[in-house]
Amino acid sequence: MTEHLTIRDGRTEVVFDPASGGITGLRDLELGGWLRPGAGPSLFVLEIPRHGDRTVVAATAAQTLASAVVREDGRAVALAWDGLVTSAGERLDARVEVTAALDGAGRLELTLEAEPGEAVVEAVRFPSLAGFRPPEGERLELIRAEYSQGGTVALLPGFENNSPYWGTTFPDYASTNLRPEVVCNPTSPFVALAGETGGITVMPSAPTLEFVGWRVSLEPGYLDSLTRLAGADAAVTLDAIQMPTPSDGRLRAVPVTLAPYRGGRAQALAPYRATQRPSRVPSAAWLREPRTWLQVQLMSTENEPRYDFADLAAIIEECAAGGIGAIQIVGWNEGGQDGLVPVHRPAGRLGGEAGLVRALARARELDVKAVLYVKYQWVERPGPHWAELEPYACLDENGQPYAQPGPVYHSARKRYGMSTPWYVPLCFSARDLRARFAEEVARMAEWGAAGVLADESLYHGRALLCFASGHGHEPGASAYLWDGEFVEDLRRAAEAVSPDFVIAGEGCYDGQFEHYDLSYFRSWSERHLPIGRELRSDVRMATAVIGFDDRNMVGQCLLYGYAMSLEPYNFKGRPGDMPATLAYAAAVDRLRARLAPWLWNGAYLGDEGVAEGVTVTVHEAGARAPQVAVWAHESRPGSRCVVVANFDDEPRTYAVAIDGPRVVLRPEGGEPEPLEAGRLALGPRSAAVLADPADL
Repeated sequence: MTEHLTIRDGRTEVVFDPASGGITGLRDLELGGWLRPGAGPSLFVLEIPRHGDRTVVAATAAQTLASAVVREDGRAVALAWDGLVTSAGERLDARVEVTAALDGAGRLELTLEAEPGEAVVEAVRFPSLAGFRPPEGERLELIRAEYSQGGTVALLPGFENNSPYWGTTFPDYASTNLRPEVVCNPTSPFVALAGETGGITVMPSAPTLEFVGWRVSLEPGYLDSLTRLAGADAAVTLDAIQMPTPSDGRLRAVPVTLAPYRGGRAQALAPYRATQRPSRVPSAAWLREPRTWLQVQLMSTENEPRYDFADLAAIIEECAAGGIGAIQIVGWNEGGQDGLVPVHRPAGRLGGEAGLVRALARARELDVKAVLYVKYQWVERPGPHWAELEPYACLDENGQPYAQPGPVYHSARKRYGMSTPWYVPLCFSARDLRARFAEEVARMAEWGAAGVLADESLYHGRALLCFASGHGHEPGASAYLWDGEFVEDLRRAAEAVSPDFVIAGEGCYDGQFEHYDLSYFRSWSERHLPIGRELRSDVRMATAVIGFDDRNMVGQCLLYGYAMSLEPYNFKGRPGDMPATLAYAAAVDRLRARLAPWLWNGAYLGDEGVAEGVTVTVHEAGARAPQVAVWAHESRPGSRCVVVANFDDEPRTYAVAIDGPRVVLRPEGGEPEPLEAGRLALGPRSAAVLADPADL
């Protein structure tokens, strides 16, 4: 073997150890190297239980490279290993082939195929790359998408650990047994290792519903565990954990791309955005209008008739009087909210089918769009439908149904888990099961509902893979493979009755926006990142607003184009229970209706750090930076509106630098004000919009 094995394009250089074949260098030719010198070669790890020891692995560093063929243009290499040495010292008759290719723009695509022979490979960590440190500065963090939004996790110099330390060697951040879907594809279809001046986005090379778990580990560990600080020699290992099913004696991992970028979060998302498929365009015209929502629970699993269907009709009338244009109706079914799932029948004690139909008719009369809450992911165990639906349950590798605690409502015994049924996830691979759900939703359309909202539709609990042998799929198939077919089956059945029927989901992961009309979620956090909106400016999103004078949450909705779901008393109340929030929400939606070609149907361009020609700064020392969002007109991209929000409890004045003349429009109404001397004054917890006067 040669001393150096390198591939390079005009942006990125990748260096391989000629002895083992592992990667030892990953360099952005402008920013610098991403791997700490001396970290050792790394590329893949195969988990291969042997002789009762389930920790045995075959890692790249212990292997001997059999062949390496560099492509003529120097941008790609084909690597092969014949025979693998395990961590227990055993030599296996197995073959691994990896291709690493640069695309000319700095993006590195990695593919792996293996012939494991008689060895059983339970998991493939591919890529598994050790030694990450930022080339500039000390700070490194993980960016990820989740629940129609996203977040960041500190990696260096402080490391946010969420691992059960008794079952790991190093601090790490990854999905857990109780929430396995949180840090994996498809619910988190990419991650980015972000430094201060750039980073590397890691993602499947093409959109896929296959499971890929993202894990970052701090090696060798903390210098100071109390402060969670790493030492100067510490670095981060990135694992993309896969569990491919063998086919024809070969394992094929999902190809993964590492895309270096320079800049901030917008540049981190750009490689993934380039792979997205188009968003669904809803057929319901009312979704093109900014409408305030109310969510109300009629009854919980504890079977308390909080509101019957006559009360519901009165609540709908209150919505219409207060300017609320849509209502999500929860707990309308026998068993109450989340009870007796996945079967939904109008609760007799609330007034039965006739009572619900009358309430829905009143909603249509008043143009309040009534959306019924449903839950199809699970079946209760014990429960009246378990025996019938048990054949459709997702099974783990031991043949046992996956399960998790079910609904927790109100009573102490439920809160402490003493009388809570278990939820068992259902496998959507079964056409007859999906047809059953579709028939039920079509009946809801016949009753006069404007749509349904499928709760917890973004995941399948602990069922990442289904190992059932009688479902018509290979054991070990991703439980997410049929999420789109599930939605489209519901849609076909419902639209045969009502062509503009809406199908919404909770916290849609990015790929689900190809199917759902709207995503409902909760975003009441000061750490909220609008990554869902940054990924797709053309989709409908709604978020919960639960405060009684919730001006900052209303401001968040104005900034990012979220519909407001008013939910007094955690959606147990009525519109009149939050008069201050209702008044401000109504004012904001009136302003959004006036500026709908920008703020509702336009293109979100990002904050002032992303959108060119916009700068907003604060004068007062110690004041929080303003929240800023820039929106382009739906058909005239050069025409822009800028939303500025003050989340502080004190009035603030901001210096605004923006191209062209601007006037200030405030939710409270009044005539547009000129932006004088580039100064914008905002009251406490208030927002305003800067617009071109020629557009008004």
